[in-house]
Amino acid sequence: MMTFEIPILSSEIWLAWFIWLIPLFTSFLEPLLAKFRKDAAHILSILSLTSAATLSLALFFQVASGAIHTPIQDSINWLVGGPVEIELGVLVDPFSVLMSLVVSIVASIIFIFSVGYMHNEPDIGRYWFWMNFFAGSMLLLVLSNNLLQMFLAWEMVGLSSWALISFWYKSKEKSPVPGFKTEGEYNAHCGLKALVTTSFADAFFLAAIGIIGFITYSVYGKSVFNFLALSEDFTWLGELSRLGLIPLVSILMISGPLGKSAQFPYNEWLPEAMAGPTTVSALIHAATMVKAGAYFMGRFFLVVSEGISVYPSITTFFVIAAYIGAFTAFLAGTQGMVAVELKKVLAYSTISQLGYIFAAFGIAGAALFEEGFIAGTLHIVSHAIFKALLFLCAGSVLHAVHTKYMTEMGGLRKYMPITYWTMLIGALSLSGIPFFAGFFSKDAIIHTAFTTNMIIPWILLLVTAAITVFYVFRMIGMTFYGEESEHIKHLEAEGIHVHESPKVMTVPLIILAGLTVIIGFLFPAFIEFLEHGEITLDYFVNSLGPYIIESFASPLFVLTMGMVGLGFIPSWYIYIQRKIDPKKLVEGNVLLRSLYKFLVNRWYFNALYYKIADFIRSLGGIANIIELLYDKILRKTVVLFNYIANGVRKVQTGLSNVNILYMIAGFIAFVAILLFI
Repeated sequence: MMTFEIPILSSEIWLAWFIWLIPLFTSFLEPLLAKFRKDAAHILSILSLTSAATLSLALFFQVASGAIHTPIQDSINWLVGGPVEIELGVLVDPFSVLMSLVVSIVASIIFIFSVGYMHNEPDIGRYWFWMNFFAGSMLLLVLSNNLLQMFLAWEMVGLSSWALISFWYKSKEKSPVPGFKTEGEYNAHCGLKALVTTSFADAFFLAAIGIIGFITYSVYGKSVFNFLALSEDFTWLGELSRLGLIPLVSILMISGPLGKSAQFPYNEWLPEAMAGPTTVSALIHAATMVKAGAYFMGRFFLVVSEGISVYPSITTFFVIAAYIGAFTAFLAGTQGMVAVELKKVLAYSTISQLGYIFAAFGIAGAALFEEGFIAGTLHIVSHAIFKALLFLCAGSVLHAVHTKYMTEMGGLRKYMPITYWTMLIGALSLSGIPFFAGFFSKDAIIHTAFTTNMIIPWILLLVTAAITVFYVFRMIGMTFYGEESEHIKHLEAEGIHVHESPKVMTVPLIILAGLTVIIGFLFPAFIEFLEHGEITLDYFVNSLGPYIIESFASPLFVLTMGMVGLGFIPSWYIYIQRKIDPKKLVEGNVLLRSLYKFLVNRWYFNALYYKIADFIRSLGGIANIIELLYDKILRKTVVLFNYIANGVRKVQTGLSNVNILYMIAGFIAFVAILLFI
């Protein structure tokens, strides 16, 4: 009798599988359920993500307790026996576990907020399908144990972002942007812009994965994409180095993360992503899509860190990341200084803060400095929390005032006190104010850049710290301080009273604000977890005090706080105290007016990309013209040959006497030619 053996998997592996399977499975139930009961669709989505968060928390505590030795993995083979073995698997190590915990918890809170924010949405089934699919795809991405599976999840995340950014494509309202007939048409364009930009970047990423597959096949006799396998034997790195392919692979591979995380030169898609619902913006900017690129940077560091000293040319990848990240942080920060849409300020902030994370991971690999990896990971955690808080606060404001422009707000703190205080906490963390989460992680990145003598990235990140504080408090001042705008007064006159959001929206804000305050003090535990794969209470208690003291005792502390003050003082006077009119200030100075125009036009990069797109389209038009001309010439040629053939055909009568006459005439002509020659 044939017997079957069922493999016994550890509880950690089962948890890792179900963390991403539950949201993905739930996504396919949502459209059907929403047709019958919208409230049931809300409940199922919340249960889906809170279940994933609970399992992630359980997995985190199991690993942190030291009960298992990580990393561990489990795989199901898709394709076996050929040169390429494709597997579906999960990887449990401190980095993947911490990322899954952050993604699932933040997504759960956003889902709860969505119940209030999207309560009047008629297409709620479609909304919940893509939100669950989005979260499940991201959890699959961070728990993947190989490059091919991660890339599959990578594309699933991109597909979800396209659908959610363009979610309101049916809107018939007047377009807020010239060149589009309706708001729905503009929304569809924004989603397509994100999809095209990231897909273009991903094409190069896929090419790099293909090269790695080819090289590993030549070395091992089969293509290897498993992260643990690649990190245990670096012969493949040696082969890449021998063939001189490392610079090429570095450039191709970094394209994918740069695209997903909206780093230069792919940064221009993210501001347009604000066309989607604010809850979508929160999910994209805080926990999912843009963190995918940052996650890969950390994962790739873990894969090759042991081999960097043997094959130092791989540092090319990380040097590129460090410089591009630092430049992007500065670039996006300057764009955020002049944005007038509340969500776009936060979008530019996301790009800028991701630049910090890229710089940290880049420095880690370029200088083989593990502290850079830890600083980058901690900033992923802190940024996920305070950026989700800021976006949901923005959603609360937009829900109340029915406008996205800060110039049409003002004086809202007396109407929306909970939103004001929670958004202020998020702003303080983003600004790097001491004792908030953003202070500890951002300060660690700046300190890492200085310690490793990465002077140019260090200067850019330091200057960006001042810029960040300026645009953050500009946002707070324009939204909550000063007198109410004419728009607010008009709403009040029409009987639409601005008021605080319902509890289903404010409670998530309070939870995120609380996490923003306390999470920084848990960083010593996270550091031990990342370094040793466990957390011990004694170590945490003994290290917390020194960790805080070291953060303040650093010689760079005074300098970073000076940059905070440099950004805060003008923002306070101009936008909170309202002692200076920024419009008159800009109009009265030629240099400031030119600088303002330059920044409003996003350094003209966005316009340049559209010019390139128009040029490519024009090439398509030229190709169409050539095709039409070719078609006409071909048709005329066919007509000509048909005419000639018909004429020649008449010469052939089929009569023997006539044929003999043709032969005699031909012979006479041939003899005549010979005589003349």
